[in-house]
Amino acid sequence: MANHPKLVTSLHYHIWTDALHARALAHQAQNKWDRGTYVRWCVTTAWTVLEIACQDATGDSSISYSFQKNLDAAIASKSLPPLQWGSGLWQQVGALQKTRKGYVHRFVSETNLFPVAKVADRAITVVRNTIVDIYAHVGRVVPPWIQDDDDRGWDKAPATVNATVIRAGANPDDEKVIRVCFVQDGQERLSEVLPPGTDPQPYVDDIIQNVCVPISEVRVYEGKQLISSKAIPMRGA
Repeated sequence: MANHPKLVTSLHYHIWTDALHARALAHQAQNKWDRGTYVRWCVTTAWTVLEIACQDATGDSSISYSFQKNLDAAIASKSLPPLQWGSGLWQQVGALQKTRKGYVHRFVSETNLFPVAKVADRAITVVRNTIVDIYAHVGRVVPPWIQDDDDRGWDKAPATVNATVIRAGANPDDEKVIRVCFVQDGQERLSEVLPPGTDPQPYVDDIIQNVCVPISEVRVYEGKQLISSKAIPMRGA
């Protein structure tokens, strides 16, 4: 998914992209104050993603409270092997929870308010591996978005150079011509001009799948009349 706009299709994935964005900003920060802010944001948001994943995987919405105790109970209720909190991955989860509690529930020392970016890296890695593990543990399919490991951080995308493709047989002045447009930064940009009667859906799908900048909507016109529009939940739009 590197350097390509993300189509965010679930609330859970939305929060995960927040955590990835925070990690990217932590690496780009020019001073320890900003870096600390972004690292703490990454840790707390990544932890939220983990809690929601454990709730979803086990079907138990109470897991966020007394996390380890309630997750163990949810696992036991399914007659599954217990999680190994004393070693390996789940021991790392315990360490991450302690870090997160220090940021959220306790008054940590000033030194701990300036963590290095590697703390954010570790949080993302631990949460990703743990989500894969918990879904596998309960025999459910892992959500594919958890493999997303990219965010460009501060938006430094170049200005868009938009090209319009006029397909064979299409006359831009025809009142029945089909025009396919997308909206970027609040501006409508013409992408395709199609002959009258053409099914625009394949062209709409192609824009959504291959666009190189975040867009917020795809619109289809017959002549000047809008005949369909589709909102696109793309991060950065």
